[in-house]
Amino acid sequence: MDINDALRDFDYDLALRDAFEDRKLSHSRRMLAGASIGIDLATAYYSVAQLLEAFADLENDHRKGERFGMGYLGIEDIVKDGSPFQMRIWHLVRDLHLSQAVRDLSWLKAILYARGSMAKAAAKHVQVRYFTAAETVESPTAAELMKADAFR
Repeated sequence: MDINDALRDFDYDLALRDAFEDRKLSHSRRMLAGASIGIDLATAYYSVAQLLEAFADLENDHRKGERFGMGYLGIEDIVKDGSPFQMRIWHLVRDLHLSQAVRDLSWLKAILYARGSMAKAAAKHVQVRYFTAAETVESPTAAELMKADAFR
């Protein structure tokens, strides 16, 4: 088999699918993996990296006894911004113990980094394009219809 043939149909979400189905992993990690399947490579990585940074800062603030420190402000900005993927991940980790949330987000960030790196390496050898879950859905979706300009 030619490398081009192998890479052309490669499933970049394979590691996430494996984690989602791995019964040895914690429920929180399995849910985080499942929630990340089909999300754009860069969007997923940078969104989780930003959440991880905010959670790590919040944990640091808590250790220092700071109520409204960098972590609080960072998470406040993320929640106010309301990015759909970040909110999905936020809702999965917000009720975890803070140190567990940081560990789980670090774990997810590592998988998402590897996924993006694989896509970048594959693109050097063959013309491939990662399709997000949203790109494979026929229109209209509820999200599209709920946009303010959809009903004009």
